[in-house]
Amino acid sequence: MNSLDITLNPLIPSAQLDFDHTDLTFRATEWDTYRPEHGKPYQLNNRHLNVYPLKELSRAFHIAGIPRSQQQLIKWETDGILPPTPFTIGRKRYYTENQIRTIVDIALECGLRPRTHVKKTNFSQLAHNELSYILQLELADESPQP
Repeated sequence: MNSLDITLNPLIPSAQLDFDHTDLTFRATEWDTYRPEHGKPYQLNNRHLNVYPLKELSRAFHIAGIPRSQQQLIKWETDGILPPTPFTIGRKRYYTENQIRTIVDIALECGLRPRTHVKKTNFSQLAHNELSYILQLELADESPQP
């Protein structure tokens, strides 16, 4: 049997023939439609932002299917896995919507699952890089330069 015989054999399924063209709709998951709740106005460096408490970051992880408790997230910050947030009121930590979405998206991208240990992934490095970039954008001075 040569290669030409294989391509002519009708018993071998073809990816092109087996592909179902009838249902190509996008199904949004709960994470895709997630919006944080309980926002507070916050001013830093003359920028007005809406920030959300740590419990909202924990809720986002739960909605994405990789639950992490508030205590676990605080431990990640104290252990240096997550960079410290610049948004605090008293001793409470707050995050912007962009930060929350980025942190959870990175966790999903790195393959974090309910029983996956964060130190076995490159989550920390990616989170530090992306969050510092987001903070630069969010805190950039938008006033026109003379």
